[in-house]
Amino acid sequence: MSNARPIDLDDLLLDPANPRLPSTVGRSQSEMIVYLARTTSITEIMTAIGENGYFPGEPLIVVADQAGKFVVVEGNRRLTALKLLADPSLMGTARKIQEIAASAAHKPNEIPCVVFQNRDEVINYLGYRHITGVKQWEPLAKARYIASYFDDHTDKSQEPRLRYSQVARGIGSQAPYIKRQLDGLAVYECAEQKNFFNIDGLDEENISFSLLSTATGYESILSFVSSVAHPYVEKQGLKKDCVAHLCRWMFSQDSQGVTVLGDSRNIQKLAVILDDKDALAALIEGDSLERAYAKTRGVAEDFLTVLVEAEGAITRAVSMISIVDVDESHETRIMNIFKQARALRSLAEDPS
Repeated sequence: MSNARPIDLDDLLLDPANPRLPSTVGRSQSEMIVYLARTTSITEIMTAIGENGYFPGEPLIVVADQAGKFVVVEGNRRLTALKLLADPSLMGTARKIQEIAASAAHKPNEIPCVVFQNRDEVINYLGYRHITGVKQWEPLAKARYIASYFDDHTDKSQEPRLRYSQVARGIGSQAPYIKRQLDGLAVYECAEQKNFFNIDGLDEENISFSLLSTATGYESILSFVSSVAHPYVEKQGLKKDCVAHLCRWMFSQDSQGVTVLGDSRNIQKLAVILDDKDALAALIEGDSLERAYAKTRGVAEDFLTVLVEAEGAITRAVSMISIVDVDESHETRIMNIFKQARALRSLAEDPS
């Protein structure tokens, strides 16, 4: 059950369980305000509210706490803006915030809210809105929310696959997506516990969680880092040394700012490498991704794809030549193709 009513600003609290807050940020009200003010477009929100007042069509979603206050589970940035309009000193001497507060025509004190009795009543709404809906969170926040739903709102007596489906039904998603996010989160948390393996510049706020979760969606990569099928449920099954290898390949940069993985599209090549014993050994020993990939069957399949595409293109050219006025540029291209084809055949017959 929920009810809509205005609530005094002083009775509204930021949510310590906000999935968007990094674990390194303190959970006091002042620390959360400072973090949100520094890392989001808080001055824009302050300006909009200060000039126009609070839009009643966007009420804060709150749950009552045991001390008679209300925790805002949806709308923490708006609450931060409201708090700073009322008291800009919460951000110390930040000049821009002080200027906006000083010039504000509106400093709302009674805030439109929708009150729920507990988090259970609002969890599906948040899932639809921020996981699959129009106001999606960043990838790591999504994964943390999914983990919270999985931990607190599914039947722990059931096998993991059924629990993934329960989460998916609750937020309007698909079970494979839920599993991939939780697998990625398990690997992420392992890396976090190990201080991200001391990789330069890598921390919670700049790691590409979407790259990590995409990687663990490949069976060979997941098997490389985990001895179990469901590492979020059985975290002891994670192979920490292999997680370290994966993180270094994806995130450790050389002097030119380049990682072993390189472009994110190379994840598929990495998956092929990890499925090949010799290629994997080469990569671990320091070979480049391309050199390791050349040791797999994947490169032969790529070569065949190129040949099929080339054959198809030449077949189309042959079918068109009767309706084209062939000029010198066409003849030059035809001669180049002929020379390349002869070289290809020669190399195929005698690779040495």
